[in-house]
Amino acid sequence: MEKIWRDHKFMIILLIIVACLSLFFAYRHFSGLKAAEALKTQDIFDQTQESKTEEAGRPEQKTPVNEIVVDIKGEVNRPGIYRMKETERVSDAINRAGGLTKKADEDQINLAQKVVDEMVIYIPEKGEKPPEGIPSASTAPAQAPSSGEESPGQKVNVNTADEQTLQNLPGIGPSKAKAIIQYRQEKGPFKSLEELTEVSGIGEKSLEQLKPSATLH
Repeated sequence: MEKIWRDHKFMIILLIIVACLSLFFAYRHFSGLKAAEALKTQDIFDQTQESKTEEAGRPEQKTPVNEIVVDIKGEVNRPGIYRMKETERVSDAINRAGGLTKKADEDQINLAQKVVDEMVIYIPEKGEKPPEGIPSASTAPAQAPSSGEESPGQKVNVNTADEQTLQNLPGIGPSKAKAIIQYRQEKGPFKSLEELTEVSGIGEKSLEQLKPSATLH
């Protein structure tokens, strides 16, 4: 053994040094891989947390609520025209108008009814019937349904119906329905069914066709 050591001492030392260096570099290599993997994992975690934070910080998107205009008349303290949200009800309109007077007949009013654009809300006096042509709040749902649908045989109110409901009239498609609504917005409510002929695309023939299914109130 001593002879081998003497004869190959430098070779043995060199091999030991090479082995130590190999172990050292192997350790460094695997340590670097683990560190890189840990860093990658941390980056993914940080990105995930950042994404969650951004989502939490974003304001919740809400469905926009359309603004409508109603005309409230009769036994309220401040009758007049009011801007409201389409989700509000007759009770909200009455509150905006200063509440009911002492003479108001609350039994004739549907306080839970939803308001619709261009709606006329008439609050009658006790024992009074609403003036002809002006619906009270208790009868308005049948004239201006908020669902956009008409019951079979029910006439369509050309002064309050929306685009979808107007298309229930004979000969009225999407373009004519839009034209009717545009006319109402520019000229105000129709005073007679014959006034429909002033709407683009509606002539005498179309008027005669839709007359039996249309009403002004």
